[in-house]
Amino acid sequence: MVKKYYDVIVVGGGASGIAAAIGAAKTGASCLLLERYGCLGGQATTANVASYCGFFTHEEKPRQIVRGVGEEVLEELYSLGYYDGYKISPVGNAVVALDQEATKFALDEVISRYPVDVLLHCRMIHTETDTESGHVRQILCVDDQDSYEFSAGAFVDATGDGNLAYLAGAQMRYGDGKGKGQASTRVMIMDRVPSEVQLKPDLLEKVFIQAKKDGYRNLTKESGIVFRINEDTVCAILPSIWIPDLRAETLTQCEMNTRKQAQEYLDVFHRYVPGMEHCRLITTGAQLGIRDTRHVVGEKILTGEQVIHAMKPEDSIARGAWPCEMHVDVNKIAKYIFVDHDDYYGIPMGCLKAKNWKNLWCAGRTISADPVAFASVRVMGCGFATGQAAGVAAALYQNGQGSIGSVQQELIRQGALI
Repeated sequence: MVKKYYDVIVVGGGASGIAAAIGAAKTGASCLLLERYGCLGGQATTANVASYCGFFTHEEKPRQIVRGVGEEVLEELYSLGYYDGYKISPVGNAVVALDQEATKFALDEVISRYPVDVLLHCRMIHTETDTESGHVRQILCVDDQDSYEFSAGAFVDATGDGNLAYLAGAQMRYGDGKGKGQASTRVMIMDRVPSEVQLKPDLLEKVFIQAKKDGYRNLTKESGIVFRINEDTVCAILPSIWIPDLRAETLTQCEMNTRKQAQEYLDVFHRYVPGMEHCRLITTGAQLGIRDTRHVVGEKILTGEQVIHAMKPEDSIARGAWPCEMHVDVNKIAKYIFVDHDDYYGIPMGCLKAKNWKNLWCAGRTISADPVAFASVRVMGCGFATGQAAGVAAALYQNGQGSIGSVQQELIRQGALI
């Protein structure tokens, strides 16, 4: 059994986890970053989510509203030749198109500049807590050879599914709290798609509805977003399913179901879309793209009203601007509710702090938000912002300086926008 103490432990190596670890390290805190897969990046590198959403406002000339660690990642992608500014998606949102392999490497390079201990292929399986005082004391982790006891002054849950908070016994909501929520989607990357082929949502709707009438039984979405990655490669956000729980049996069924859907969508493209007769499915990712599972109940709850009306509270520690992207029907394209005046909103620090817990912080799509606000704040650009804030807050908390003002000042010093 390996035992070690850190000032801050971050569980989950996606956008929010990377930002949390670096944010904590920049304060001078010792930090451990744990990731169960073999690369950093979360669903951007394991589930084919081929773009960072949420870095920019939705307007004619989009403004960048996330900087700090997120900006460092963009600069690294630029230096590698894989980023030269935002692209406009088929529904008019400004996104950062990603190359999966370049993104993996860029994240390795960025995190390696900081004194953060990174463990890939390491999975958390248990927590030890003091519920009376509201403290997480340590976590038990395993890899394929050893077991570990890691203790810390403060913890950040950046797992996406609230795994740390769940094991600790924190108050949580699953999905929308009423037995449903946002559907999850398997992302298909296909090549051999000639540049003249235009896959707009209205065309896709005609094709998929006809295919269903013709007897295809494993299609869900009757339209969706398909965008071009390069001259002959596209990313298709189509096979969808609602995930009711996170048991291995359930996830196995969902993974297999959406892979079957992907093969049927591929066949439909071959048969119904001129120019795609020879398109090839390159990958559906190492995992299904999961949107909506557990949510931590925090000291504050970000509301849809705050998001839509671009409210900017005095205790804001991060910005968001992505529209509320609602995937509430597995058969339909997402519905969008845009932020008023194409502006941005502020995220209060209390949304990152687990209710009734002194040293447990949350980042990314685990933060405390109602279902409408979650539809905006869950994206990875915003995850970089909430992650950096959670890391800074956790680091300052454990050394007794965790006031809202001190967290805001440190984030500004680190180049973040609050």
